[in-house]
This record gives sequence, structure tokens and C-alpha cells, in this order.
Amino acid sequence: MPYLPGGSGRQVELLDHLLEQIDANGGHAAALIDRGDGVERPIREVVRNLTASGLLTHADRDQYAVSEEARAWRQSGDPIDLIKIFHRHIRLIGELLYELSDGPRTVRELTEVAAEKYQLPWTTLDQVRRRLGWFICAGMVEYKTNTQVWLTDTGQCQLDRFALGGPETPTATQAVEVDAPVPPAAIAAIVDELTPDALTARRAVLGYVPRGATDIDIVQSLALLVNACSPTITRQDLMSFAQQKFAVAESSFAAVLTTLTLSGLVEQSGFNVYSPTPEGSAWLEEPTALNLALIFHARYLFVLEIIPLLSEFDKAPDLARAAHQHYGFGRVDVGGIRTRLQVLKAAGLIYERANWRYQATPLGERLVHDVALQEPYDADVAVAVVQVDSEDATSQTEILCQELHDAALAADAPVRLEKAVADAFAALGFDTRHIGGGGKTDVIATVNGPDLKPVRVIIDAKAARSGLVNENAVSFDTLAEHKKSHEANFVALVGPSFESGRVRSRAESAGVVLITTDRLAQVLRRHAKTPRSASTYLGLVDPSATASKALENGWSQAERRIELLSHVVAVLDQEARQADEVTHGALSADQIYLIVRDEIDPRPLPKDIESVLSLLEHPLIESVQRIAVGNGKASSFHLVDAKSLVTAKLAALATNIGRDEAE
Repeated sequence: MPYLPGGSGRQVELLDHLLEQIDANGGHAAALIDRGDGVERPIREVVRNLTASGLLTHADRDQYAVSEEARAWRQSGDPIDLIKIFHRHIRLIGELLYELSDGPRTVRELTEVAAEKYQLPWTTLDQVRRRLGWFICAGMVEYKTNTQVWLTDTGQCQLDRFALGGPETPTATQAVEVDAPVPPAAIAAIVDELTPDALTARRAVLGYVPRGATDIDIVQSLALLVNACSPTITRQDLMSFAQQKFAVAESSFAAVLTTLTLSGLVEQSGFNVYSPTPEGSAWLEEPTALNLALIFHARYLFVLEIIPLLSEFDKAPDLARAAHQHYGFGRVDVGGIRTRLQVLKAAGLIYERANWRYQATPLGERLVHDVALQEPYDADVAVAVVQVDSEDATSQTEILCQELHDAALAADAPVRLEKAVADAFAALGFDTRHIGGGGKTDVIATVNGPDLKPVRVIIDAKAARSGLVNENAVSFDTLAEHKKSHEANFVALVGPSFESGRVRSRAESAGVVLITTDRLAQVLRRHAKTPRSASTYLGLVDPSATASKALENGWSQAERRIELLSHVVAVLDQEARQADEVTHGALSADQIYLIVRDEIDPRPLPKDIESVLSLLEHPLIESVQRIAVGNGKASSFHLVDAKSLVTAKLAALATNIGRDEAE
């Protein structure tokens, strides 16, 4: 979400002034403008966080233009029209207003909702605050208290003008008879040659396409690179061009060249000399995104196959899972799918009907009837996904989570929740003891802290038939006595939910951490996927302001490391199976970074990739071979085992570690 320096209350005013300045200077990226703070800066610097908002378009690489949507808003002068533009282009706009329709919420609560319901796991409150700032400027939201915001009457009246998240089922495209343009002969030839075997033999990884510091799209970038190769160019000159135009580092250029050659746009025509292929030359004569989409379809898996599948899965993550399970992808490659969607959208074959949700156009539907498509390994994709979910539901973690939920409402059997809480903390690695009974603490949980000294937690469990634990159900004085008598370090209270008034304020004053059963279940599910050392879960019961954040940050890092391991193995596996004369089946850490950096958020550090490679190279695994390049260049790494064997080796380590326990 964009933010303009100058105060949250002046965002609309500052934006109007900024767009006026851009128009006055013809949108030239290097032109100096004053955004309202008295300091002149180049337009390219000022608009850096506005380009995804729908307010600007690219006239060309070095020139911006105010979009037609933005011009319509400036003409109407209605800030509601501006919010509607944001809603069409940025996630969690109308949805955030909807979350306020039931009553006041704090910024922190809205940030938690963003993570839980909309898959936006922000680590700070900044993104929600930015959205609220624009809403306040538009008169749709105001602060009810110092911490709570709510909808104004204007905001309530405008809710029905926002389509929230797009319809659950894609609407049918209007029946329109269209004719697909006839591609150039060289491009038509490679498409016509696609047999079932050729379709399954296509590459999965698109590779690295440089974009530079601006928001130039993949079609424009490739057109510039292929054009630079016409009629011929040396490797050194092409690298110099890429460095000048896109600021490509020398260590990254090999990945760029690999993408150009494997995509079929460029070929080596002499010693260190490159030229466009016949289809690449044909594309330069008719440089449309549609022709590029056809070339990509001939070279890469799951390109035009996306179009008919949009009737079932209309978002990139769902499409990525389908590509992995049924179209030969070695991993769930969300970044690669998003790149494909960008090309298909630019070609007019699909359109974005709601934030990040896509639908086929009549041209797209017509085209997929005229070209050969790969058949999925299992046509019943939806059934396969349901089966996976069903298996997960039978796990021990799910059984325990369901018991926490049910027991939290069973007020006539309070011992049930006490035992479920004890089991939950035991599953997280604590040494737990259920006590219960009148005048006694319910659960004592002990774990060795980071300094290897025991840390004791007393936990009280409160079930409530209404689902809401009120002030009368809790004696904070008794909890303080229990803490003292058991010499506990922390005190936690677990229940279905808690009143937002005195219960929370008194708990904060008493140093008691409130944990809902939903929150505890969420931790259990996450632990089942990414286990952490028991001491890290002290962040769940520690009332200090930094404890919860430290738990989340450490957990996120662990998840990213595991995800990175999976991506690195898949990338090396793909490269080893489809070796070429440029990489010879081996990649450096920098080349791997360029491939996976947009698939993991935030981007991994090169040292993280090197750590993964060191693990795979370790004598206990020995699945990666280091290849010295010489001349001071970084080593390359070749995956010597199939991906399934890497998995088996790692599983064997776990099996042998747990053998004594099993016996």
C-alpha cells in the first residue's frame, strides 16, 4: 500500500499534487518534482511505491503516465473513487472495510485478521495503518478510541460498492465469437510440432529475466534483449548491454543467457556469438505478447494449460499446486506461475477479474481449442486435493485441536479442557502435569530455557458454554498465589475467548498471558509442519512485549529455511536432468538465488542458500558435488542424486535417530 511522506491526514491531497506534477513534466522518469515537502526528486524515485496502485502506467521504459482511472478520480474529486481504484489493484482494501462492519477493531486485531483470513502475514502494523490512513482521508473510517477504529456512516453506506475477494465461483465469460490472430510461420511451426511426448518434455523453470530498477514487464525486457542480439552479438557485448540496461551483475549474466537460449529466443551461432532463433526473429517482426506466449508454450510446461484450468483454480498458489501434482513440476513454483500469468494477461488471453484472481478471455478460450495441450497425469484434480485434506484431518494434531475446541465449550466438564491443555503443551515439548481440583492450579508445564535452567509455567483453563470467558470466571489473586506457591516464572490462562474489557486489562496488569484455544490449536498445527525446540514456545506464555514477536520471527525463519531447502533441491534436480552447454547441469549459489528469490518472501540471503548447499554437501548426505570454476569465480554445485534419493537420505537420518525410541 502506498504512503506519501507528509502525514497520514494529507494522503489524498499529496497524491493529487503529485499526479499534477507528473503530468506537468510529461512523466519523464528523470524529471525533478516537488512532492509537497519542498525537496525536488526524480519522478522515478517519487513514484516507486505507487506503480502497483493502478494510478500510473508506463508510457515507455523511462516515462510514466497518469492512468485513466486516476484521471477520472481527479476529475470527480471524490475520494471514494480513489479507494475503489486501490481496491481493484491492491489486496485487503474493501476486505478491511468489511472487517470493520461488525464493530470497532484495533490495528493489531486487523493485522491478525490479515494473516489468518487473507494470507498476509505482515510482521509489523505498518500495512494496516497505511490503509486506515487512506480510509480516514476519505471519511470512511475514524478512531473510536485511541486504539480502536470503526466505520463512519459514509463507510457503512459504501460497503456494497466493493466486491470482496471476487466471487467464489468464476463467472462465465460472455459468449463472443473471436478469431485468434495467425502467428508468424516460424512460431506456428514450433507450436504445430507439439506432440504429447514433446509437451511433457518441456522445461518447468522459466529462469531469470532481468527487469532493472523500473517496473518494465517480462515481455518488454525479453524484447529488448532479443533485439540486442539481432543480427548477432558477442557474449561480452550482450553482457555489457544487460549491465547498462538492467544493471545485471556479471555473476548473474549466465542465468540471463541460459533463459534466452532455453526459451528458444536466442541461439549460439558461433564461438561466443549469439543470434535470434527463427522464431525469435519472427517475434521481433511481430513483437506481441501473444506470440511470446506461443513460444513459451512450445518450450515450457504449463503455459496455455493454465487457461482451461482457471475454471477450477483461479489463483497462483492453487495453480502452482496443480502444476506440481499433475503437470510435471518438480516443486510448487508460485513465482513461476505468476510469471506465466503475467505473460498470458499481457497477451489478452486472461484477465484479472479481482485481486490476484484470473479468468479466461474469449480469445484465450478460442486459442486453447486450436493448439495442443498437455494432458494432466490425473484429470480429477479437485478430488486429489480433497483427499489430501482428508488425510490431514485424521492426524493426531487435528484430533487434539478438535478436542481443544470442543472442550473449551464444555463448561459442565471443566477437567476435559484442563487435560486437553496439558496434552497440547506436552505436544510442544513441555514436561506437563495435570493437577486440577478446587483451590489448585490446573496444569504445571516445565521446560529448560535457553540458559538450560528450568522454567516453570502454571496454566489455568476456563471453559465457557457461551464461548466467552468473563471477568467473574477468573480470580487473578488466586493465580498470583499459585504462581508464588509453585515458584513459577509465567502464568497463562487458556479459554475459548475473553472479554475485551476488564479481563484483558487485569490480565495485563497481573502479568497473565491470555491464550485462546484457537490460538493454541494454530500453534499446534504449525508445530506439526515446522517443529521448534520447546524453549522457543516460552514466547507463547511470556507477557513481555518482545516475546511473541521473537517467537514469530524465529518460526518464520525456520519455515523459510525448510522451504528454501525444498526449492534448492528442486532447482538443482531440474538443472541436472536438463543440462545444457552453458551450465553443464550445475549452478552457483548466485544463480540459484536468481531463480528462487521471487518464490520465497522475504527473499533469502545468498548465505542462506550457501548453508543449504553445505548441508547437502555434508558427508552424512553427500547429495551435492562442488565444482570449482577457477579464475576466482564462485563454485557451482551439481546434484548427484535424484530428488527422491535426497528425501530418502534425510528420512533415513530421522529414522535412525528415533530407532531406540521405537524399539
